[in-house]
Amino acid sequence: MKRLLILIGPDKEFASAMERFIREGEYCERLNIRSFTHCEHAGTFVNDNRGESPVILYGETIADEEVIRWFGEGHNGLVYRLSETPECTGLPAGNRIYRYQPFRTMLRDLLLRAAEQCGGPGPGRTGFRSGRTSVLAVYSAFGGSGKSVLALNMATQLAAQGRKVLYVSLEAVSSSALLMKDGPPDSFSRLLYAWRKSPDRTADYADLLQCRHPAYGFDYLAPLPNIREADELQAEDVNGLAQRIADSGICDVLLLDLDSAVQPRTLGALQASDIVLWLVTQDAHALYKTRKVLEAINPMLSMESFASKSLFVVNKYTGGDLGLAKEYDVAVFETLPYIPAWKTVSDPADWLGEPVFAAQVGHMLRRFSEGAEAL
Repeated sequence: MKRLLILIGPDKEFASAMERFIREGEYCERLNIRSFTHCEHAGTFVNDNRGESPVILYGETIADEEVIRWFGEGHNGLVYRLSETPECTGLPAGNRIYRYQPFRTMLRDLLLRAAEQCGGPGPGRTGFRSGRTSVLAVYSAFGGSGKSVLALNMATQLAAQGRKVLYVSLEAVSSSALLMKDGPPDSFSRLLYAWRKSPDRTADYADLLQCRHPAYGFDYLAPLPNIREADELQAEDVNGLAQRIADSGICDVLLLDLDSAVQPRTLGALQASDIVLWLVTQDAHALYKTRKVLEAINPMLSMESFASKSLFVVNKYTGGDLGLAKEYDVAVFETLPYIPAWKTVSDPADWLGEPVFAAQVGHMLRRFSEGAEAL
């Protein structure tokens, strides 16, 4: 269900802007907002709607005594003051929200605090989708294959088709971070902490921590901030995390961008995935590594089920026969073109603006959805 947000204060322009942001943006399915200029009117409304557990947000011109009078001391910890300054010494940090920040950041913070303090079901999910979320992993046995470029193009195109996509990078150092600067930089780290502390509420926190990319329309969690934190991830962390998100229905597609190294986190992601898109190139070095990694992974995972969900994609394809791949027992599902302009990329947005590559990714997604066989 949606969380009710009560905004109290005389600034009608601010209230109108927040109402418009919520009703016309990504928070329309998470929040109902009602704004009032006086505590008395807001308190009357809350008393008439006692089935709700609202979040109260009030301006600095509203006396604390008035808020306590109408809503009680703390009101279950869901009363917050809009602070005019980043550091407000008059209230504990947990009871204030800085006013001059993007609405997206402010509302995410409010919802996370409400979810942590209420202890019940989180406010993020509405309308569970029928069936189970599809978990797609993009993997390669060697670095520089173009995994992130493919994963980001897939996320963009699936979002454009109306699917709700959650992109998560599991690389130790992720180049996708260059495109993801709007969301909280520690969102994946916070989700991991929530998963270990309270696995049953993982999906609630994932829904609250994810950020919608303003240009490309998919949701994402910020990549892990350092190599050490990535290397500490265990297979059961990633597997359990992916399973919880998939079972919850908060997204249509969970898209995992994996590291090439055969780390525990990689094995956990491969195990949790419904489909693994393996990137290879047309050279013996890449195909040899692919075959060796397959041979190493197969004993760790169920060989039959793992083989059935693996699709091999030749990236940087320049044309010609695919016989070399067959020699290494790699059944090619699709090819993606070589883009000379990507030898040196100054703007990472170029990865998502190349029409030839994007068209081929679209063709691959259509073949994938139709259940097409290997080439």
